[in-house]
Amino acid sequence: MKTLKIALICAIFSSVVSFATAQDSKKENTAIKPVPRDKNWEKRHDTFVGIAKRGNVDLLFLGDSITDAWGGEGHGMGGGHKIFTSKFVPMKAANFGIGGDRTQHVLWRLQNGELDGIKPKVVQLMIGTNNSNGADNTAEEIAEGVKLIIEEIKKKSPSTKVLLLAVFPRNTGKDDAVKKIQKDKIDKVNSIISKLDDGGKSVKFLDIGSKFKDASGALPKEIMPDQLHLSEKGYEIWANAVESVITSMLKGDQTKAVEPTKKVEPAKPVTGTPEPTKTVKKVDPAPGTSEPAKPVKKPGEPEPAKTVKKVEPAKPATPEPAKPVKKPGEPEPAKTVKKVEPAPVQKNPEPAKETKKVEPAPVQKNPEPAKETKKSDSSSSVKESGKASTVEKDEYVEVRKTPIRDFFRNLRNR
Repeated sequence: MKTLKIALICAIFSSVVSFATAQDSKKENTAIKPVPRDKNWEKRHDTFVGIAKRGNVDLLFLGDSITDAWGGEGHGMGGGHKIFTSKFVPMKAANFGIGGDRTQHVLWRLQNGELDGIKPKVVQLMIGTNNSNGADNTAEEIAEGVKLIIEEIKKKSPSTKVLLLAVFPRNTGKDDAVKKIQKDKIDKVNSIISKLDDGGKSVKFLDIGSKFKDASGALPKEIMPDQLHLSEKGYEIWANAVESVITSMLKGDQTKAVEPTKKVEPAKPVTGTPEPTKTVKKVDPAPGTSEPAKPVKKPGEPEPAKTVKKVEPAKPATPEPAKPVKKPGEPEPAKTVKKVEPAPVQKNPEPAKETKKVEPAPVQKNPEPAKETKKSDSSSSVKESGKASTVEKDEYVEVRKTPIRDFFRNLRNR
C-alpha cells in the first residue's frame, strides 16, 4: 500500500513538470511582438512622427530612458542635453528615445511612422536593458528583438547605417544574486548581438560599457548615480566615445568607422647567409623568326607535361697562383713584354698578270769580220746596179727583224 502511494505521487509530480515544460515551450517571445504603451507614451510617439515628417534628419538616436536623457526636441532637460545640443544637433540629429521602452515598443514605433519622411544616414541604437528585468525575457529573446529592429530600419531606409551599442552595464537589484543574474544576461545579449556587425556595410557594433567603470570594475556614482542612468559626466564619456565613429559613418568612411587598427609586426631580422640574387638571361629570338603559338588547352584535356631543363652547377674557378713577395732591397724582376704583331689587313688582291719572259739577245763577243763577197761572173751577178741595191736593203730589214735567227746562223757557220 505504501509503495502504491509513492508511485502515485511520482506520477502526479511528473505530470506537473511536463505541463510546465509544455507551457514554457509555447511561451511567446514578447520582445519581438510590436505593441504600444499608454496614452502619454503615444503622445510622445506622435511628436516624433511630426519631427520625421519635417525631414532633414541625418542622425537619429533610438532607445529607452538612457537615450531619452540626451534631450533635444520633444524631451526634457536631461543629463546629456547640453552635449547633445553642442555636438550632435549640428550634425542634423534627432532623439527618438522614450523612457521605459523595450524592444517590442521601439519596433512598434518604427512600424507606425517614426521613419516616414526621413532616411537618416546613421541610427545610433541602444535598447534591451528593460527586457532583462527578472524573468521577462531571456538573452536570446532580447537579442532577437534587437535584430528585428535593425531589419525594420533597413526595410524603411536601406541606405541607413546602424551604430549598434552594447547594452550598458547596470548594478540594480535587491541582492547580489539578482544583480549577478541580470549582469550575466546582459553580457550574453551583447555577445549575441555583436555578431550582427557586418563589417560596417550596414551595421557597426560598439561596446563602450567599460568606459563607465572604475579600476575595480564598479560603476562610480558620479557617472551612474542610480547604477543605471547616466549623469552629465556619463554623457560626456558617451559622446567622446562615439563622436568620431559617428562622424566617419556620416561621411561614409568605412575605414575609420569599421576596420580596427591593424597591428604592424616588426620586420624579422635576416639570419644566416642570404641566397645570391639569380640573374636570368633573356634570350631574344633570332631576327625574322616569330615565337611558336602556344597550344590552346581544350576543356577536360590534361595538362601537357612540362619539360624541366637541367641546370649544370657552375664550375669552381681556378685560383690564380700566388704572386711572389718582394723582399726589401731586392731588385724588381724584368718584365717580359710580348710584342703583339698587328694582323695584316688583307686587301682584295689583284689578279696576277701573265708575264711573258723575253730572253735578251746574245751578245757577240768577237763578231766575225764580214766575208768578202766573191766576185761572180757578170752572167751570175746582178746586172743592174739598181737591183743590187734593192736586195741589200731587203736583207738589212730582215736582219733587224730576226736577231735570234742570225745568232744561230752565225753559230752554224763557225
